[in-house]
Amino acid sequence: MTASLETLVVAAYIFADGAAIPRPGPAGKITDAELIALAVAQAAMGIPSDRQFLGLVGKVLPGWFPHLPEQSQYNRRLRGLVELISLVQQGLARWLDAGDVRLADGTLIGVANYPGCAQRSAFAGCARYGYAKSQHRFVWGVRLVLLSDQRGLPLGYTLVPANEKEYEPLAELLEAQPSEAVIADKGLWGRAYAARIAALGVNLLTPAKRRTLANSSRERALASTRLTIESVFSNLKGQMRLGQHLAKTPAGLAVRIAQRLLALTLGILLNTLHGRPARALAAYDGR
Repeated sequence: MTASLETLVVAAYIFADGAAIPRPGPAGKITDAELIALAVAQAAMGIPSDRQFLGLVGKVLPGWFPHLPEQSQYNRRLRGLVELISLVQQGLARWLDAGDVRLADGTLIGVANYPGCAQRSAFAGCARYGYAKSQHRFVWGVRLVLLSDQRGLPLGYTLVPANEKEYEPLAELLEAQPSEAVIADKGLWGRAYAARIAALGVNLLTPAKRRTLANSSRERALASTRLTIESVFSNLKGQMRLGQHLAKTPAGLAVRIAQRLLALTLGILLNTLHGRPARALAAYDGR
């Protein structure tokens, strides 16, 4: 078994087929497990366009999917499979979870950038303007709040409007994912919030407001550990092109996030079996 796109697709098919629920009616030419395997391949290859991916996958994986769906059918059926995709990913995450220390952070995802998008877009009810510090500009979109283990394995996530802070989403994620400690950034400073998280049995660790000689070693250790979740966002938004997702509706965005998190989780599983760095995903992009 080698680290390759083929291995990733086989793993996606096996786990999705084991979790799939039989549906009434005649069987389609392509099964739900095959569609999820296709979605994982699309995420790993970093191709945001469904039409472009379906035109290319037959050349990258010749003979693997003899009955490829049309673009509209592919998109429609994946929207109906988002719960199954999340179920498979969460099952693998519980199996692979490395320990009781969690990492938490959020990142902005733009959803539209044309004039009047705040009124006319399908995201009008859930997106807001938020400031992206790394880009020095306001982005109209949502904030992906992610909880991971120390290797960057996604354990839970939620979406909130871009102008909302991560206080409430993180508290809800920690209620569902008990842990001993969570490492977060300075955006979660505050004694009251730390006390609220402590009431859940979780120790909230954030950077100190001032770095001194007495706390320099602790601050360096926290900063080094937090680089992991920053690297996860780089995997999702850079290599897997979540930042250029092309989704036109909230349901479409939910599919694109779920398929990338499943691809990342499967990559971590295969890398663990191969003895490779957890998030070394370049071998799975089909190039």
